[in-house]
Amino acid sequence: MPRASLATVNRYDCTDGVVTLECTVDHDHSAEVDKYELPESDAVVTLEFYNPSTFRFELSPTADSGAQGVDISPETVSEPTSVDLSERDGDLLVRTDELVVTIGLDEWRFAVDERDGDELLREQHTDLTAKQERRTDPLGFSLERTNRWPYRIDSTSGSFTLFPDEHIYGFGEKFTEFDKRGQLIESWITQPNGAETERSYKNVPFFVSTRGYGLLVDTVKRTTFDVGHTSSVSKEITVDDESLAFVFCHGPSFKDVLQTYTGLTGRPGSVPKWSLGIWMSRLGYQNRDELEGVADEIRSREFPCDVFNLDPPWLRPEHLCDLVWDEESFPDPEGMIDDLHDDGFKLCLWEYPYLLSQTDAFDEAYENGYLVSNSDGEPYLLTRLSWASDRGGIVDFTNPDAREWWKDKHAKLLDMGVDAFKTDFGEYLPTDAITSDGRSGSAVRNEYSLLYTGTVHEAMVEAGVDPLLWARPGWTGGQQYPVHWGGDPNTTFESMAASLRGGLSISLSGYGFWSCDIGGFHGEPSPELYVRWAQFGLLGLSHARFHGTTPREPWEYGEEAAEIVTRYARERYRLIPYLHRLSIEASETGIPVLRPLVLEFQDDRAVYGEQTQLMLGDSLLVAPVLSSTDERDVYLPPGEWVDYWTGERYDGSQTVTVDAPLETMPVFQRSETAIPTREPTQWVDETPADRVTLRTVLDADGDTDCETTVYETDPEGTAVSISSASGGDAIDVDVDGTPADFGVTIHAVADAPDEISCNGTGLERVPDDPESGQWSYDEEAETVTALF
Repeated sequence: MPRASLATVNRYDCTDGVVTLECTVDHDHSAEVDKYELPESDAVVTLEFYNPSTFRFELSPTADSGAQGVDISPETVSEPTSVDLSERDGDLLVRTDELVVTIGLDEWRFAVDERDGDELLREQHTDLTAKQERRTDPLGFSLERTNRWPYRIDSTSGSFTLFPDEHIYGFGEKFTEFDKRGQLIESWITQPNGAETERSYKNVPFFVSTRGYGLLVDTVKRTTFDVGHTSSVSKEITVDDESLAFVFCHGPSFKDVLQTYTGLTGRPGSVPKWSLGIWMSRLGYQNRDELEGVADEIRSREFPCDVFNLDPPWLRPEHLCDLVWDEESFPDPEGMIDDLHDDGFKLCLWEYPYLLSQTDAFDEAYENGYLVSNSDGEPYLLTRLSWASDRGGIVDFTNPDAREWWKDKHAKLLDMGVDAFKTDFGEYLPTDAITSDGRSGSAVRNEYSLLYTGTVHEAMVEAGVDPLLWARPGWTGGQQYPVHWGGDPNTTFESMAASLRGGLSISLSGYGFWSCDIGGFHGEPSPELYVRWAQFGLLGLSHARFHGTTPREPWEYGEEAAEIVTRYARERYRLIPYLHRLSIEASETGIPVLRPLVLEFQDDRAVYGEQTQLMLGDSLLVAPVLSSTDERDVYLPPGEWVDYWTGERYDGSQTVTVDAPLETMPVFQRSETAIPTREPTQWVDETPADRVTLRTVLDADGDTDCETTVYETDPEGTAVSISSASGGDAIDVDVDGTPADFGVTIHAVADAPDEISCNGTGLERVPDDPESGQWSYDEEAETVTALF
């Protein structure tokens, strides 16, 4: 396939912070056109700076062509930016206060450096074989011959140096190794039929590099990333489009990058607090009696739970997916929903964007042009859709009228009191399909997920309810429509570990809220696997849902499993104030709830490959047990750490081996942190918290300053800080609100302090059981308890 690569810059200018370069393109005639030379052609490159550390690069064949990108909002990250241009030794230097972009004028090259000279991104021109053949291509176009003579641009690509110390993360929900170095990644939404491979439901053409930057390929087209797979010294980006556009974000911290990235593509949508409770599901509850029987059992066992999910059996057989209740199996659905609400349960309903051809809904959609078409202009019908013997059509969400029609169907359910929708599937858009706007399925496949989930999200907003999805597909910007879950893993320890890797990867791709099927989806887990997955899901994920092809209620796995899982479930509900704070931060900043260790400890090279542990927020390190064992090696990053269960203190920067019997998943609290907690309830909003207790760990030397924000007692947030000095002899708590709403439990305190005060007022020490205005010290447990 012939190649046309950037060669020289003919002219350039800079207007309103946008640098435009008119370039000459050289053709490689060795591929298949030895006999004929292609005509000379030009290309256009633009650099548009959004702020001193963020710019958008675009390579197009002409000035009036351009990449088909996603909706980004530069104004959210825009800052006044001075862009200075100068020439030196045949190069154009484009400088801001943060970056230097170098562009070769006489011989094209492209590089991005920090102002101090540290290399960030460098186009690859030296990756050659011993025969001086290129292994990867520099910036340019690949041409395809059509109908035996004319050529068209098949794809646009560019190769960049993969530095020896560089590690790459992200690309959406990828279940392969967390560090993507050495992998071939395809950003192309598909149905992977599992959660163990590179294929994935949620693809995001975005990555972060330990060089301190993030890079978003601004496209909805299929994109391939060769991250040291073909050559260990190159990372190559290829887009199936005639243009290549990317947004470069310099941090240098990953948190700064994620804040910029989600500012451009949309912050994670906010989630209602009740969604942080436990979701119970299976494939599926067959009728109302079965559902209500499980609900009664949950409450009688005092197992915390907030949400039930109903999978396809809520719909009439062979009427998928008309969004009409099967009232033979679920009589009086509105009354059923009212009863569930009275018992503290919310209800989520399953759907997919397909209509079986023998349904009235299909006929209505066909008559009004609401379905994706084939090349003959007829509805594109798919065979072997899940839970259907009939063929089905695809709802065309590129059609605004179809979107309104689909929203109207949800409005009736929302009027009944439905609280959330599980937007399943959405990955089946054939490449040769035609949508209402005249585009092909290959052009719309990735974007379709945004249109589908965005439509249901809009329906909820327009109905005046808190929008909440349980979504499977996703692309750039999909984080605006939470929550997302990781599809259909097998019931094995290996699949549990793969799901964790998928969660770690998507958390560095802008998605703030993520979950997976607790217990695995396919098959029935062993009691041991069920317990281990539940421990991970309950204390490691933003949202916790039990789901699978067989029952997933804890008592189905024996009383020992039920007892252990119930204890972890109650611990999750104890941590609801902490999860609530993290969810608000995710929506405001783009920093996810589930965090890879590298996000919190980016300067610690020991965590660069860590993929079996996670941080729940900034304070808790969680080490899921991913095999049949009763001990666990845990790496503790720099700092001090305290065992969440025993109170034992550990120094960081080391790997420790800890006991992990079935009833224990290792969890450690970071020193100098305060975690808001409350007494657990049966459902999140059962009763307001009488008092929020700050679970606190101070440094061993007693010198500590930590702070947190609590939203449990005041929806606007109450700032609380805890400080100690003089070797921990004096501890002061400052509450920017009502002190009586708070208490503190300080763990791993070797010696009792001399005094504790709140807002400058000293508390009285008592032997035990303190009341308001008092504190006590438990010498055996090494714990201080104070009530303000």
